Amino acid sequence: MKRFFAGFAMASAVVVATPAMAGGQWIVNPAVGYQGFDGDRDLDEAATGIIGLEKQLSDQWGVELKYMYTSADNKYNVKAQDVDLQQGSIDVLRYLGGEKWKPYLALGLGHADFDSDARTAGETQANAGGGVRYAFDQSWSARFDARVINSLDNEQTDGIVSLGVSYAFGGSDASPKAAPAPLKPTEKDTDGDGVGDTRDRCAGTPVGVVVNASGCPLDSDGDGVPDYMDKCPKTPAGRQVDDQGCKFVLSRTEQIRMEVNFASNSADVPDAYLPEIEKVAKFLKQYGGVSAVVEGHSDASGSDAYNKVLSQRRADAVKAELVTRYGIDASRLTAIGYGEERPIASNDTREGRRENRRVVAVLKAEVSE
Repeated sequence: MKRFFAGFAMASAVVVATPAMAGGQWIVNPAVGYQGFDGDRDLDEAATGIIGLEKQLSDQWGVELKYMYTSADNKYNVKAQDVDLQQGSIDVLRYLGGEKWKPYLALGLGHADFDSDARTAGETQANAGGGVRYAFDQSWSARFDARVINSLDNEQTDGIVSLGVSYAFGGSDASPKAAPAPLKPTEKDTDGDGVGDTRDRCAGTPVGVVVNASGCPLDSDGDGVPDYMDKCPKTPAGRQVDDQGCKFVLSRTEQIRMEVNFASNSADVPDAYLPEIEKVAKFLKQYGGVSAVVEGHSDASGSDAYNKVLSQRRADAVKAELVTRYGIDASRLTAIGYGEERPIASNDTREGRRENRRVVAVLKAEVSE
């Protein structure tokens, strides 16, 4: 929690210290959102309260400091894993023109704290998306926003949509744009870029994009991606890039799964499953940035409370094997017992109960080439 507020305070200082540019207003952006979570988080969708402070740097650019609070329930009704979520981010907004209706794209970086009775965890997050603002007058407007939020620590992806009413203050009237050189009376300029249609080799240029004498968007680094779309300017000559002008990277996902079954009413790891545990240890040693959640389960024999404790003992036993036998750092492992909550087979048969007495873990690593 302390790291969250320290990072949020530093981001606040960055926004407040941003030089005021001509015509730049401050905009307060309160909103109500609806957030959906990655399936691996085991959380139900939840309402989200949002407050943002935006500084408009120009007609096209803005920077926003944003705070969000969500209280989300565990989807399996495990009260100890209900989460209070706090998120803070600093976002860059690219407005695409317009007077009343002002669409925009957004890209940001921030931090999130997930706080529950079971554990507290923090992660770095990147967000991307966009929205549209409708201006009622020079001070009041409504804003719709949609974002995808990706964890940079565990590759989980969430999403949020929000709607709010904003208030703008400060700044001054924007300086009038220099009028383009007048066209010949008979010369038509359909896309309004200042280059007549008869000379325009790139018709349909978006409003506000700087063009050359042929009416085409500038491409300063010559990578084939116009400057207004280029997220990686100054690309070295000859380098292959993607549609955003950035180095093209091939990647693949490596995945491994472990499953260990137990005798009835036992948390002793059978020797027959040591090779299963060993392959997970090798995977963790090969990919040092990967952490693992070791999940313990039970069949339906006995009470719910007893099975919860038994499944936790099983998860702890497998974690202990990884730490003591194979030398894996305990901080990379989380053991959770789910009791009889998540059966994979019927508890009415002996074979089904055997399958349900298990410890599992699924590990993934993204490998770039």
